[in-house]
Amino acid sequence: MKTEKKRTIKQEYLIIKRAIKLVNETTPHFTFHCAFFSFCCSLTRVGSNYITASIVDELTGDRRIKFLVIMLSCYLIEILLRIIRDYSWRRVRTFNIIASKWEDMLLNNKSFETDYKNTEDSTVRANRQMITDRAGQSGFNVLMEQLVCFFDGAWLLLLGAGICFGMFFKHSPHELFGAEKFIDSPLMTLVFFIVVAILSVVDYKKITKFSRRIVESQKKRALCQIPLHYYLNDYTDDSKAGKDIHIFNQKRLIRSSVDRFYGEWEKCSKEWFVNMRKNNNAHNIIYLISNSITYLYVALKVYIGAFGLGGFLKYQFCITRITESCTILSRSIAELRANNDYLELFFEYLDMPSEMHYGTIPTEKRSDNIYDIEFHNVSFRYPHSDVYAIKNLSFKFKVGEKVAVVGMNGSGKTTMIKLLCRLYDPTEGYITLNGIDITKYDYEDYLALFSVVFQDFRLFSFSLGENVSCSQEYDEDKVLSCLNIAGMKERVSALPDGLKSVIYKDFDENGIEISGGEAQKIAIARALYKDAPFVILDEPTASLDPLAEYEIYSRFNDMVKNKTAVYISHRLSSCRFCDKIAVFHEGEIIQFGSHEDLLKDTNGKYYELWNAQAQYYKDNATA
Repeated sequence: MKTEKKRTIKQEYLIIKRAIKLVNETTPHFTFHCAFFSFCCSLTRVGSNYITASIVDELTGDRRIKFLVIMLSCYLIEILLRIIRDYSWRRVRTFNIIASKWEDMLLNNKSFETDYKNTEDSTVRANRQMITDRAGQSGFNVLMEQLVCFFDGAWLLLLGAGICFGMFFKHSPHELFGAEKFIDSPLMTLVFFIVVAILSVVDYKKITKFSRRIVESQKKRALCQIPLHYYLNDYTDDSKAGKDIHIFNQKRLIRSSVDRFYGEWEKCSKEWFVNMRKNNNAHNIIYLISNSITYLYVALKVYIGAFGLGGFLKYQFCITRITESCTILSRSIAELRANNDYLELFFEYLDMPSEMHYGTIPTEKRSDNIYDIEFHNVSFRYPHSDVYAIKNLSFKFKVGEKVAVVGMNGSGKTTMIKLLCRLYDPTEGYITLNGIDITKYDYEDYLALFSVVFQDFRLFSFSLGENVSCSQEYDEDKVLSCLNIAGMKERVSALPDGLKSVIYKDFDENGIEISGGEAQKIAIARALYKDAPFVILDEPTASLDPLAEYEIYSRFNDMVKNKTAVYISHRLSSCRFCDKIAVFHEGEIIQFGSHEDLLKDTNGKYYELWNAQAQYYKDNATA
């Protein structure tokens, strides 16, 4: 886990400032609405009390009708302020509701734009997971809530202090002596406010202390909730896992794991509740002391005749609001600083630099599909690894050639494809397209040259047509043609909604469940639909039997025609129709040639792999 570092006040401010700026870019004038809403709230609270107190003073004093009418008419202004307040609140509340989804969109947009290597980097993924896990208790919605609280506290403090300032000039009309004279002096008022300020500072320190502990407890709870959520929701809710749960009696393992993590979660929850209780108790005690002092002081001022009953209502209310505002400000500042832990992590993810070079040269759109790609002494190792996955790789893809790539697991086959498609850049050496380093080409243009079916492909819980075309608008005839070539003709014709049939039941109870083999055929149809000059199949037919795999490859070979195609497969029998076969071993190409030529080398790796698989099929045939 990332070690928390102490930030300076300036750093705290800059994080909050950046977050507010980001919010205002998405929702213009959001900060203004927060401040204006809080101002209206504070003004209606303080103003209503001020009007009531003035009316009480007038009724117990001169009873001027004109003044009473003016005061009563001020309530109409208060009604108008409430209407304006409610309008601003709707603006604030609307964005507050969608804030969590907006955060997800920002994170997802960064995931779309960042280098592919970051999506596979365990450190980056851990940081992303930490952001996701803490989003419920932190984030932009917390920022916005605390901004409203901060402005509310600030306005209450200013308005209350403005009214209470008049207490310095309120004196008894009678001649006073001793303690009563001291009570009536401005010095007593100053001492009173100093005591209230000291109590507010103590309250702030207590709130800051316990808020930090509460945040730490929340982090611990979030970490415990990850495995709990996995066992109680993700895994047990997965219909495919149900078979394993019953067959292998995984109930005991799941229950014991849940009990263990629940015990840790319960411990963290108790710690969280204890800190919350201590925080509330400390605040309530200080608040009670402050209010008691306030009531006593204002009552004494009334007792000596400095002001009347209306003044008591007005000043007691405003002083209490000042005390309350100090608490609100203390809490909001403490919460904002605690929330900065999340925002700092969030911004670090957004600021993740791109280390790949994105060129500007557009790729040539050729109707003859003449695109020559060559590896020039290419070596590659993954981030945070000292082991080379590819070493000194040099070979060329010829136009229209069908190349099969074979080798044992971990030999570098898939890594070569990732380098070819520029998901990674070589650690050493370079790759050229028509004689030009591929890093100099426009990245999106270069990617458009490839249709790839990876071994760990994914399908969307969208319609069949959208899965094949990767678009909401598509050529239905072309989609059907690609599905037919991939061997899905009969399955598609049996679907009641045809291409509009939704795959899986995640979002549609009428969605269709498909087998692993059918999913692979849809992925192949998707690669065909893109109609790119380079077609790559990275072991996409692992769920199919050898005959079905060979049938798909044969059809696919007819479809690609003059395109350059690369096939990766563990089943060597499916690669016989390829022009050339590249044999990978420990990150290097150790053999390259046709099937017939490679079999002539009885000491070669290909001969060893071929006979090992052939013997397996012979043994099964004999059995």
